[in-house]
Amino acid sequence: FFFFFSSCFCATMSGTGSGTGSGSDSLWNWGSLRDDDDTPDYGGGGGGAADADDEEDASQRYKGKDCVILLVDSSRSMFDKMESEDRSYFNLCLEAAKTLLLSKIVSSDKDLVGIVLYGTEKDKNENKFGHVYVLQELDQPDAKRIRNLEDIMADGYDFESKFGHSENYSLNDALWTCSNLFANSGQKMGDKRIMIFTNNDSPHTDNPALQRQALTKAKDLQDIGIEIDLLHLCKSGQKFDYGKFWNDIAPASEEGEAVPEAASGFDILLQRVRRKQNKKRSLMRIPFKLHDGLEIGVGVYSLVAETKKGSYQWLHRDTNEEVSTKVRYICKDTTQPLLPADIKSYFTYGGERAVFTKDEIQRIKHFDNPGLLLMGFKPMDRLKKWHNIKNSLFLYPDETVISGSTTAFAALLDRCLAQKKVAICRLIPRITSSPFFVALLPQAEELDEHDEQVIPPGFHVIFLPFAEDMRKLNYERGMEKADDRQVELMSAIVKKLKAKYIPDNFENPALQKHFKNLEALALDRDVPEDFVDYTEPDVDQMAKKTAKLVAEFNDTVGGYDPEAAAGGKRSASGEDKPKRVKQELDMDAIDAKEMCQNGTLKTLTVPYLKEVARGLKIKPLPTKKADIIAKIEAHFARA
Repeated sequence: FFFFFSSCFCATMSGTGSGTGSGSDSLWNWGSLRDDDDTPDYGGGGGGAADADDEEDASQRYKGKDCVILLVDSSRSMFDKMESEDRSYFNLCLEAAKTLLLSKIVSSDKDLVGIVLYGTEKDKNENKFGHVYVLQELDQPDAKRIRNLEDIMADGYDFESKFGHSENYSLNDALWTCSNLFANSGQKMGDKRIMIFTNNDSPHTDNPALQRQALTKAKDLQDIGIEIDLLHLCKSGQKFDYGKFWNDIAPASEEGEAVPEAASGFDILLQRVRRKQNKKRSLMRIPFKLHDGLEIGVGVYSLVAETKKGSYQWLHRDTNEEVSTKVRYICKDTTQPLLPADIKSYFTYGGERAVFTKDEIQRIKHFDNPGLLLMGFKPMDRLKKWHNIKNSLFLYPDETVISGSTTAFAALLDRCLAQKKVAICRLIPRITSSPFFVALLPQAEELDEHDEQVIPPGFHVIFLPFAEDMRKLNYERGMEKADDRQVELMSAIVKKLKAKYIPDNFENPALQKHFKNLEALALDRDVPEDFVDYTEPDVDQMAKKTAKLVAEFNDTVGGYDPEAAAGGKRSASGEDKPKRVKQELDMDAIDAKEMCQNGTLKTLTVPYLKEVARGLKIKPLPTKKADIIAKIEAHFARA
């Protein structure tokens, strides 16, 4: 272990400085997953989570709404038609803006979105800047805004007469207008970003003074925490030169990230908008202890989570306004409201209630300080698919926790990839969390043909099972086993029906139907848009592929009839199946008093507990297991 641990750092750390300049970290782009919150988080105070269900709690650490302003070039060149699309560059950008608004309504309708046009003949902004038009103020997305974009994109819309075009705009004025929209919003903001859409790689070519003003304003915005992203498109037959002007306005990365090629179609543009519309925030930032006296800072991210329906809101019956819910605990005996200090927790042990305060419970739950502790290394082939017991997380270096973390992290990742090893670690996500054993599975960076990062470098955090998480399957004895020919035929059938599974290609049809209905309701449409259910199997195609094999397999099992086997409640003869006889409960072997003293009542099922309670003449009889046990314990305590 020590030899491997030492070699992975000696190979790449010699001659390196701060961890962001030289060394193996230069092999990959380490800037694409980091968040910009400069406050180190060691997992305490409710920060971070280990379960997918806890991600929502972790996001509450970031107070304020996510704010995005779409700054769209409206000069005449943006209204030329794109070669790969049967529409103009401008309409392409508005379609992407509409998609962003729709996704915000579904996923986070409290976020703020604004749309500003520059390069128009007419102007509409607070400072009366020329050729800058605020199309939509910074506010929550709604149906009216989406219909506004649809009207502008409609065939026959006269953009020339309502907005016009001009090449005499100033990008400095456009950025200033966006800054004013943020400043005048009056709402508590979290992340603030400006997305610029254009196909012009060198605005203000003939006016260096305007270029300097734009550059100065962009740096001022970045200094106050406003991020600027460029969503650039390529003109027909031309290459977008990012370095001419935009690299100083919207730098690709502080760490030398490769500049992606200009978007050549709507799908590529939409993909980039979706990547940038939400901030990549870490669930937690914790120290990673590699050895005594050697720690690096890492951020833990969730790359995959279950998509769920949004939570519903309670509305007042008469006014249709949102109502808030308040919970109060009332003392059963005095009917007086209870304060938090009046409420305590207890555990039952040996028939007695052991009462604990909130602080005592937190001390009981505290195992060690939050963080990762390196235990050793194992070959990759020792990690099996069935070791996954919950959604994996993703580990990434974080310089804000410990300076120089990127270099050490890259060295560890390089050696694990080269020697095909996984790191075994102990993870404690929060102060009150139980420890987990995890395997860190290394992953190298991958880029697509447009130099866009599709897979980031880092470690997948695989939660390993404990002994009680594993179980053995007990097969019924005496069952007829398939012979070699049957196994061979069924293997061939399965092989014929195999297909490459890519999760991104299959959307949950129940969620899609739900969202389409919400969209139709919000946009006052009579009928929701249709969607394609890709989870439905192509039965005809499957039958063509396997017809001969299935027929031969059926012959080997004696004329198997799938329709008869898949019948409902009636048998093949048409007669009803016999009803299941209710099993009588055997209460003779149960000594309730002894089980209460031993604290083993919880091993009984609810039907048995109810019979015990009825025998003790306990009324009223609760329905929940814990309440029934409490009633039985109280009965014997009085006796």
